[in-house]
Amino acid sequence: MTNQQIFGISPDLLVSKNIAIIGSSDSVLQREDGELIDTFEDVVRFNRAPVKEYEKHVGSKTTLRIANNHVFNNNQEDPNIWTSQPRYFVKNLKNQRILYFGRDLVPWRDRESNTDESCDLYCVDYGSLDFIKNINNLNISRDFSIGVGFIFLCVVSGINPRLFGFDMEQTSSRSHYWEERPPAGSCHGVNEEKELLKYLYETNKITIT
Repeated sequence: MTNQQIFGISPDLLVSKNIAIIGSSDSVLQREDGELIDTFEDVVRFNRAPVKEYEKHVGSKTTLRIANNHVFNNNQEDPNIWTSQPRYFVKNLKNQRILYFGRDLVPWRDRESNTDESCDLYCVDYGSLDFIKNINNLNISRDFSIGVGFIFLCVVSGINPRLFGFDMEQTSSRSHYWEERPPAGSCHGVNEEKELLKYLYETNKITIT
């Protein structure tokens, strides 16, 4: 299948249109889609989401890892709040493609020390992301979360991704499939993003499992 360039990322990031995007919601534990996920040409995961011990639910294949500023910078999270967040997860990745998704460019400038030299690194251009958000008149008042942000970039780049582990219900759990997590902060418009995902699903721009 022909690869497609994703808009607003440098250097050029090419992905297959046969792409699975794996969210971190604990809803993935309700299904055993691991074998199905591994049939996709590209499989995208976020931040420190683990594969080991969860293969039957989330698969074992990863072709792109997307990290926010805290994770890309190998920050130590408070273990009393985040119960399973190994600090050097990104630093310890080998031979992988890693996309930095953050408005703060300081972690990106330190990318050589933040990552292993065997990895291929990419960065989202927030100017481009803001532009396409504005011209599409999206009701997103805050910065995208990295998951919905990447989904939206796929859609505007002509890709219909298949989503696993994304919740669209306003009252759904905020737990990760491998850990409890604190309530959502104010930096992302969680309910607005869920409405956007519903719209993209209803207009056949994304496929949700």
